[in-house]
Amino acid sequence: MNGLPPTLLGRSLDMSLREWIDYYQSNIVTKQVHYRGVPTWKNVFDLWVIQEIIHETQPEIVIEIGCKFGGTTLWLSDVMRTVASGSVISVDLKRPRMDFPENVQFIEGDSIASGTVAQVQRLCGSHRTMLLADGNHSADHVFQELVLYGPMVAPGCYFIVEDGIVDVMDWPQYQPGPLVAVQRFLSENSSFVTDQRREKFILTYAPGGFLKRGEG
Repeated sequence: MNGLPPTLLGRSLDMSLREWIDYYQSNIVTKQVHYRGVPTWKNVFDLWVIQEIIHETQPEIVIEIGCKFGGTTLWLSDVMRTVASGSVISVDLKRPRMDFPENVQFIEGDSIASGTVAQVQRLCGSHRTMLLADGNHSADHVFQELVLYGPMVAPGCYFIVEDGIVDVMDWPQYQPGPLVAVQRFLSENSSFVTDQRREKFILTYAPGGFLKRGEG
């Protein structure tokens, strides 16, 4: 490189995209991405796109399935206060050890359990709602989430199914994964379409997973 010292960018130029994604997942997403000091296991390109979607569609409620440490929950809380005006419903099997802001309601439970779904439905009511699914990645589980929560998503809003990247990368521990569930759901449901414009950064963890509900 013209005698310049090596940089991470310079070394990365010799990686294939597949090698870079493996590196990004192992060394960055699960170890070095934080929001307000809290671990946030997300692809930051997707976070940028999600805030654009929230600004454009102005949901009153965002349902978050899978919050892990709570970093993304905090991020959603702030986004919903600044680029929209609303609240967050976060669902996970176990509550993280943190105090949530006032505009976050946490539900502890299995996302596809009837009691959990009923609680979320009561909280959403008739509010304009969107959803992010990043919990159990098995195809059967994600398909059930699509069926159970899809009707809660408002026309013109999004159901974002995350981590279809596991199917594209063929990571064996997650097979079959979310992308398989999405393809099955779309083959049986005409209310949603894939919005590939949202994959503009190419490196998305939700390939085929930005599902927009029709206005009709």
